[in-house]
Amino acid sequence: MRAIIMIINNYKAFIFDFDGVVMDTESLHFKAWNKGFALLGGSLSEEEYLPLKSTGRKHIVNTFAEKLGRKISEAEALEICRVKDEYFKELCKSIDKSLLIKGVEDFLIRLKNKGVKIAVASSASTTTELLNKVGLTQYFSVVADGNLGLPKKPDPAVFLKAASLLGVEAKDALVFEDSLAGLAAAENAGMDFVAVSGIKSEKAILEIKDFTQI
Repeated sequence: MRAIIMIINNYKAFIFDFDGVVMDTESLHFKAWNKGFALLGGSLSEEEYLPLKSTGRKHIVNTFAEKLGRKISEAEALEICRVKDEYFKELCKSIDKSLLIKGVEDFLIRLKNKGVKIAVASSASTTTELLNKVGLTQYFSVVADGNLGLPKKPDPAVFLKAASLLGVEAKDALVFEDSLAGLAAAENAGMDFVAVSGIKSEKAILEIKDFTQI
């Protein structure tokens, strides 16, 4: 309780990554990427995928190519991404609130009741669609996602865009992130951040497994 009071009192706005912070959709992305990689007879482990979260598909495919030990042609990369996208959409057909990160909706309700500004800032282009699907759109006044065509994290662009749309300065916004790239993006934006889902960061103001802890 002391943590939530501190957070609400010290910041004017709250910016949430989506995948792995609001919903456990990272597990679906991981499965979908490996469906695509299987075309070339390979895969990435969870440990290999972890640092790639939110870094963009080009970087993910290039990392897979390094593991294979050969170049992946543009045509092959396009086919991997096509299969990945199709399988991810298939997995999302059955998505519901059971995939919400524990305690996140209650936390959003508390923030909303305090009248604070809340945004989602995600590299994924499916964010708005999935928020609508599980009925969480009402909590966010701003959604900055992959459809804006901004540079991928660790570039701070998506966080800075969300803050701008909320009408606050970067120093007055707190970010909730679960990826190494996202934490770096928040730091690059000059924003304080909370590390979510067990990720470790000495620079985070808090480290939480889920939102029942604040």
